[in-house]
Amino acid sequence: MEYYTVVAESYDAAVKKAQELYGNGIRIHSRRDFTTHGGLFTKRMPRCEIVCYLASTKKESGKTGEKDISEFEKEARTPDPDSLSREERLNTESYRDKPLLPEAESLLVANHITDPLKAKLIEAFPDNGDVSMILSERLLKTVGIAYQGQIHPKHFVVFIGPTGSGKTTTLAKVAYMFKKTGRKVAIVTLDSYRTGAYEQVGAFGSALSIPVALAGAEDELLSAVERFASFDMIFIDTMGLSPKDKELNLRLKGLLSLLDMSQSDYVLTVPASMKEEDIMEQFASYSEYSPSSLAVTKLDETETIGNVLSFSYKVEVPILFFTDGQKVPDDIAKASGSVVLEHMKGFGLDMRRFRAQVSLE
Repeated sequence: MEYYTVVAESYDAAVKKAQELYGNGIRIHSRRDFTTHGGLFTKRMPRCEIVCYLASTKKESGKTGEKDISEFEKEARTPDPDSLSREERLNTESYRDKPLLPEAESLLVANHITDPLKAKLIEAFPDNGDVSMILSERLLKTVGIAYQGQIHPKHFVVFIGPTGSGKTTTLAKVAYMFKKTGRKVAIVTLDSYRTGAYEQVGAFGSALSIPVALAGAEDELLSAVERFASFDMIFIDTMGLSPKDKELNLRLKGLLSLLDMSQSDYVLTVPASMKEEDIMEQFASYSEYSPSSLAVTKLDETETIGNVLSFSYKVEVPILFFTDGQKVPDDIAKASGSVVLEHMKGFGLDMRRFRAQVSLE
């Protein structure tokens, strides 16, 4: 038996098209309703695909008999899948052949999304629809964005994170971003241990016209805070911690205890290229400071940020900024739903590919 596939904008249109192509002797084998993906400048469109075959009938005149027409009309009244119960829907050919849940799980695994975020995104997953669109909508509702920190930042913004996570570079970018909004900003670095640390911050300050102070001791920090008391925001750069260096950890804790906690936000820098388990291990070193937000760095070194989103959801700490390069003060963006989707594979918003195509035209 030979099968034919017909696609049209609706079920009725598909049946009519099949009749025109193959005659009234067709029989419906299966039906699948779906929506086209669309693109940046095209909208999603409903489509219906039917698989049909020609009934084997004995005809003297070569025309379809009344019985055949009656059977065809009965099959043509197949109900819309949306009107069926879940059990009825799963018992149809089209949905048994193309379940959505495995496809959704596969897409999440490809993006390194783990539980409990993964479980949240596939909870009561629908039986039909566009998988990437469904997951995108759910992700936007679930991912934590630190909008409060973007709009109403506190007086002290303390950057914490391991050495090599892009902490100092990100701090300089963020400080300049807030300066452009008209705020008066200053930078204080507590890192008097790493060779060249102060020189690096000083170079950023000089290039961005932001005053910088070094405070390696408690009295120096108090002096710097007093010096910048009239400033809207003071950005505090810290040294990277090591679980083995208890003395350095205690010194940093002592210095930060001088700040007014009610006026302080702690931002943890997290490299997007780091594995989730490694991020969790680093987080343990800074959890006592109760980070209020995350600055996700080095987006240019990875294809997906599912690992960071899984970590953020697990520890309940929202994302404040994203950085994707070393250029200061460029290569930074406020966290948003569009930036999140842009860095997820197969989620339908591949702006990086679009920009690359535009640049070639």
